[in-house]
Amino acid sequence: MVWCMTHRDTVHQLEAEFADAMNRMYAVGNGLARLRAELDRESPGAPAAKTTGAGRAQPATAAVPAASPATTAAASEPPAADATVSGTPAAAALAMASGANPSTPPVVRPQVVVTPRPLPAVPWYRREGAVTRALALTGAVVTLAGVAMLLVLAAQQGWFGPVARVAAGAALAALLAAIGVRNGEAERRRGPVSSASVALVATGAAAAYLDVVAMTSGYGWVRPSVGLFLSALVAVGGLHLARRWDSELLGVLLVAGAAGLAPFVARDFGWVVSAFLGVLCLAGWWAGSRHTWPVLTIARTAPLAISLVVGASDSPLGGVDAVGHLTVGILVLLSTVITSTLAVRRDPRDVAASVAVGLLAVGVLACTAPLEEPSRTLVLTLAAVVLLATVTALTRPPIGPLAAHLVTTVGVAGSVAAILAIVSGAPERMIGTLLALFALSQVTVAGMTRSRLTLYLGGGSSVVALFAWLEHPLSVLSVDSAIDHDMAAALADSVLIGALAVAGVWATGRQLGLHRDVRLGAMIVSWVVGLLASATALVAVGTLVGRSAGDATLGFTIGHALATVTWMVAAAWLLLRGLERSRDADLTLRTGLVLSGISVAKLFLYDLSALSGIVRSVAFIATGLLLLATGSLYAKAYERSRLEP
Repeated sequence: MVWCMTHRDTVHQLEAEFADAMNRMYAVGNGLARLRAELDRESPGAPAAKTTGAGRAQPATAAVPAASPATTAAASEPPAADATVSGTPAAAALAMASGANPSTPPVVRPQVVVTPRPLPAVPWYRREGAVTRALALTGAVVTLAGVAMLLVLAAQQGWFGPVARVAAGAALAALLAAIGVRNGEAERRRGPVSSASVALVATGAAAAYLDVVAMTSGYGWVRPSVGLFLSALVAVGGLHLARRWDSELLGVLLVAGAAGLAPFVARDFGWVVSAFLGVLCLAGWWAGSRHTWPVLTIARTAPLAISLVVGASDSPLGGVDAVGHLTVGILVLLSTVITSTLAVRRDPRDVAASVAVGLLAVGVLACTAPLEEPSRTLVLTLAAVVLLATVTALTRPPIGPLAAHLVTTVGVAGSVAAILAIVSGAPERMIGTLLALFALSQVTVAGMTRSRLTLYLGGGSSVVALFAWLEHPLSVLSVDSAIDHDMAAALADSVLIGALAVAGVWATGRQLGLHRDVRLGAMIVSWVVGLLASATALVAVGTLVGRSAGDATLGFTIGHALATVTWMVAAAWLLLRGLERSRDADLTLRTGLVLSGISVAKLFLYDLSALSGIVRSVAFIATGLLLLATGSLYAKAYERSRLEP
C-alpha cells in the first residue's frame, strides 16, 4: 500500500510539473504573437503578403520551427484529467502561419494550475543510510571505550601485563583499519563510501592513537618526542583517508574519539597530553583544508582548549607543566590563526574558523596564570602585540580585508591580552592610568583610520578603563575619603578619562554609515563621563592645593564649587549653540537644558550640605549670575535667529 501511494503521489507530481511547463510554453507563444502584431502595426510599409505562382496573396508569417517528434507525440495525446489546460495561447502563432490576421490579439483562456500534493513525511529510520550511520557511530563509541578500558582498567586490576594490553590494542586497531580500508576502497569505486566503512577506519585509527598515548604517558616506554612523532604518523594516516574519501564523519570520529579518551588513557592532564591533542588539532586542519567542515573544526580545537584550561589550573606556580602547556598553546594558536586565515579567505562564511581561534586564545590566556612575574606580564604583552598586529594585517592588503568575524575574534583576544598584561604587571596605582591610556590609543586610532572594528574594540577597552576609574569619583563624595585618597592618581586618571570622552565623540563622528542612534548614545555617554571626570579632576586639584597649603578641607570645597560653576558654563555654551542652524541643534539644546538642571540640582542637593562658609555663598552667587546671563543672551540670540532668513 505504501508503494502504491508513493507512486501515485509521484504521478501527481509529474502531472503538475507537465501542466506548469505547458502553461509556460503557452505564455511564450502568447508573447510572440502579441509582439508580432505590434511590430506589424508600427511598420505599415512592411510587406504584408507575398505572391504565389497562381497570383494569390499569402500573408507574411514568421518562420515556425518544425515540431520535434517528441513534441508532436506529446501534442497528439490528450491532457491528463488533473492537468487540463484549455485554449492554447500558441494557437495565435499557428493561426499566423495558416493565414490568419496577425494583428488580431490572441485570445487567452483561463489556465488551470494543479498544486502538487505534499509528499508524506518519511521516518528517520527509513531514510537512506540512517540506520547504518546510527549503528556505525554507536559501534565506534563503544569500541573505543572498550580499548580505553583495556589499556587503563586492565592495568589497574592487574589482569595481564602492559605488553599484552598494548599488543591487543594494536592488533584490534590494525584489524579494524584494514577491514574498513578494504571495504571503503571497494565502495569508493562504485560511489560514496558507507558510514560503516568510515566508522571502522576511524575506530581503528583512534585505537592506534590511544595505544601510542598509553606507551608514552601511561607506561613511559618511549620519550615524549618519539611518542608525538608516532602519533603524528597515525593521525596523518587515518586523516589521509578522510581527505581521500571527502568524509568529514571520518575526521570527526577519529579526532573526537582519540582526543576525548587520551586524558583518560594518560591518567592526567599534563603538558604531554596537550601536545598529543595539539597534533590532532593540526592534523585535523590538514584533513579538512579543502572543505568547510565546521564540525571537524570544533572537534579538533575544543578538546585542546579544555586541556589547556584544566592543565593550567592543576599546574604548580612556575612548574614544568605550566611552561609546557603554554608552549603547546602558543604554537597551536599561531598555527590556527594562519589556518583560519586561509579557511576564511576560501570561504568567508566559515565562522567555525573564528570559533577555533577564540577557543585556543582562551586556553593560552589561561596558561599564563601559573607563570611567575615578570614572565606572565611579558608573555601577555607579546601576545597582545602579535594579535593586534595580526588584526591590522587581516584588514589590509595583501592578506585582507577578511570576514569581520575572524578579525573581531583576533582583535578581542589581543585586547584582552593587553588588559591582562596591564592588570598583571603594573603597580596598583598605575593600573587605571595604563588602562585609560590603552583605551584612548584604540579610540584615537579608530578615529584616524575610520575603522569601525577598532572603534568597537576601543569601546570595550573604555568600559574596562571606566570601571577601574570609578573609585576616584566615589572618593570625592566626602571630604574624609578625598583626604585619604590618592588625589594625584585621581587627577591623572580623570584627565585621561575626559580626553577619552572627547575622543569617543570625535571618533564616532568620523565613522561612515554609522546609525544616528549609535552616535546619539555615544554622545550622551561621553557627556556624562566628561562631567564626572571634570568634577573629579577639579576636586582633586583643589584637595591637592589645599593639602599643600595646610587646609585640605577648604581645597575640597573650592574644588566642588568650581565643578558646579564649570558645569553651568558648559550648559550655557550648549544652550547658545543650540540656536545655530545645524543638524544636531535640537540635541544640543536639550543637552544644555538637562545640564543646567543637573547643575542646579547639584547646587541644592549636594553643595548646600557639603560646602560651608564663603565658598557655598560664592558658588550660589556665581551659578545664579550665570543663569541670568545665559537667559539674557539666549533671548537675544533667539530673536536674531528668528529674524534671520
